[in-house]
Amino acid sequence: MSYEELAPRKMRILKAIVDDYIQSMEPVGSRTIAKKYEVGLSSATIRNEMADLEDMGYLSQPYSSAGRVPSDKGYRIYVDHLIEIDESKFSEYNRLLNYYEQRINELGQIIKVMTKLISKATQYTSFSMKYKTRSSIIKACQVVPIEKGRALVVVVLGNDLVRNKIVNIDYSIELDTIVRLSNILDRKLSGCRAEGISVIIVNEIVKESCMDRHLILPLVDGIIDCLQHAEEVELYTEGASNLLMHPEFFDVNRAKAVLEVVHDTDIVVQLLKKSAEAGGLMVRIGQENDFDEISDCSIVTATYRINDVELGTIGVLGPTRMDYQKVISSLEYIRKKLNQDMPHRLEGS
Repeated sequence: MSYEELAPRKMRILKAIVDDYIQSMEPVGSRTIAKKYEVGLSSATIRNEMADLEDMGYLSQPYSSAGRVPSDKGYRIYVDHLIEIDESKFSEYNRLLNYYEQRINELGQIIKVMTKLISKATQYTSFSMKYKTRSSIIKACQVVPIEKGRALVVVVLGNDLVRNKIVNIDYSIELDTIVRLSNILDRKLSGCRAEGISVIIVNEIVKESCMDRHLILPLVDGIIDCLQHAEEVELYTEGASNLLMHPEFFDVNRAKAVLEVVHDTDIVVQLLKKSAEAGGLMVRIGQENDFDEISDCSIVTATYRINDVELGTIGVLGPTRMDYQKVISSLEYIRKKLNQDMPHRLEGS
């Protein structure tokens, strides 16, 4: 059964269970729902609906006599269809931001303040990633032979930043062939971004060079790698210790595994970049995350930009039992604030 086939009654019960579990972290029983929430149903009816939701994978039961708790699938329906942005706190954020903004003028400081603010507001761990160089354009590229089987790829970016990488190439490629291929690559790829180097362009290079694709791809991959490494980032982290306040992380080994991820800059940047690829606001729940250490966590991210150019991402990490409404509302507010204020900050800098 898909979400579209879920009856409104089941949706109301699922929402009540998730809301209650987020606040209490206790398995939720039918009598709790009947007493605390206005669903207009008897305990017996609610119990039957909860059994159906469990069979459908939206709930689970820790042990036979317990109530139910949401599964990742249940949280997903909740996040996508059952919560609304809460703007009641926005005026409070505005007062805090106005206080800080009167004291700081530099863009990086503003982002740090917002990272701290959102960690304080949500009581989870927050991150912000700001790009120093973004969507780098190839100004020129060259392939320089080093020795048989090795060449140096040199890429000059639009801001005159130079990146290079040694790549392994086929031993059969002669010196004059490398020089000719270098000229073709420069002509075809100048003006491109990493995401603009398409299969069509590679096919054109293959056709013009009269070379096999497997001989050319290591050089193209080397150029793309130079572009990707040109995207330098600044990463800010706030409230790592906030995770220890939540019962899910009272276990020392569990807390240690999650904190190791939080303090691993490469992993955090990778998580934020992957989430940012979708643009806008994105929620990754439990097993949707790529790392086993945070398979019982959720990450909510929002991308900020100027004139359709992505400049960075802000995000929140917490248990899957996080207060999604508060986190999403907070991030949405911060994202809008950054999108509104950053152009003025840059113009004034």
